[in-house]
Amino acid sequence: MRNPKHLEEFAHPADESYLTCCKEECLEPEFVSIRKLFEWCDSNDTGKATRPDLERIWPQMTALGQDVPAMTDTLWSQLDDDGNGQINFSEFAEITTKYHVRLPLGLDDLFESNNGGDEMLECGVMNCDCHHFQGQRSRCKFGDKCYQTKEEHRRDFVHPGDPDWEAAHHSRGDKEMCVCGHKKKLHASSRSGVNAVDYPSYWSSQVIDGKEYNNQPEVIPEIARHLQILMERTYSDVTTRDRVRSSALASGGNGSWEVPRGFTLTKAMRSENSKLWRKYAIKKADLQKERRAATEPYAAFSDVLTSQVWEELDSDRLDSDINEWYLFHGTSASAALNICSTDFKMRLAGTATGTLYGKGSYLAESITKADEYAKCEGGVFTVLLCRVLGGAVNYNDERTPDPDELTKSCTEGDFDCVIGDRKKLSGTYREFVIFDTENVYPEYIIQYQRGEMFKSPSHPENQHR
Repeated sequence: MRNPKHLEEFAHPADESYLTCCKEECLEPEFVSIRKLFEWCDSNDTGKATRPDLERIWPQMTALGQDVPAMTDTLWSQLDDDGNGQINFSEFAEITTKYHVRLPLGLDDLFESNNGGDEMLECGVMNCDCHHFQGQRSRCKFGDKCYQTKEEHRRDFVHPGDPDWEAAHHSRGDKEMCVCGHKKKLHASSRSGVNAVDYPSYWSSQVIDGKEYNNQPEVIPEIARHLQILMERTYSDVTTRDRVRSSALASGGNGSWEVPRGFTLTKAMRSENSKLWRKYAIKKADLQKERRAATEPYAAFSDVLTSQVWEELDSDRLDSDINEWYLFHGTSASAALNICSTDFKMRLAGTATGTLYGKGSYLAESITKADEYAKCEGGVFTVLLCRVLGGAVNYNDERTPDPDELTKSCTEGDFDCVIGDRKKLSGTYREFVIFDTENVYPEYIIQYQRGEMFKSPSHPENQHR
């Protein structure tokens, strides 16, 4: 039906209102993309799906995919690989890729740059074998006697011998209708798997034959110099109880309040992991879409020191509209490599840093704060420099916050992360807490040596003098 009145009155599978109408009418939808399938699964419109949510659409997964197993505890544990008890769209996209679900991802509204030129658009109508949208053309009235050689004529009209000659209309062609018989809006980018997103141009790794990659090349001298400057400019001599606890655990004895006088870079590697970057890129595009649709902008936190310094040093731009930052995460060399290979694990969150602001991954804008959690291995300490999607921030400056409520505000509520402002409260540091691994990409592994340890002005003994 092409009648404007009909199109206005009725919702169709590619329309924004289609799933809402199906829900109101208690109808089972037709799915034209992975994105639409996830939106149906995400019944509460939170951007996250629980196991019961996923089980509701598992029959569709089984029908559309290949060798899809039954949902079991073991399978759920594998699907929820970060252990936070929920699946977001980027994780869902990985699941559907793994089981070869026969639908395009439907990311065109997220990655607008993918939606033009010669991009191949795949039909999302079930059982349609069209993998490349071709607008319908009219038959040339001269048929095989046509003498026209102009490219525009050959583009707009079909001639005998063309594969779409039999299907072509005798009347004016319809460029919004594919030769497969389905509308253009029912088609979506055919990019999937490792080819679904673009990767940073400065990475040395490249996609070859559609294969995933996970490499950690050593950075060039210029980037190493920038990382050294970043450590110098985010240095602070302020010490906290977390340093006391960490040093006590490391030594097996009493902890120390002393802080290093500085940090010297010994080695730096960039993590180039196609799978982890794809999850981050999809989440970032999702937040950007959410931001564009919002009536009010996110509360902006543009004063994050690590981001400010890095953007001065490097040309790679962050999206301040969705609170995208660079932040440090202190860890060990072995754990850093594991994180860069398999991502942060939310089931382990809080084991090293505590859970003052909830059970999430804790990051810092100061190298000194991140160093409190860095472990010495082989004479060097390690931190990660991560890209972080802050999104909607739940800012907290309470002296005794409720960690359970803060966690729920992000895992079940409208927020994406928590900023706990201990700098305002006690002059120490701000804590940045992330509850979803897709909001963090560990990009640089930084190894360094500590300078001389000393009693800073913030040391309790100095304060009492």
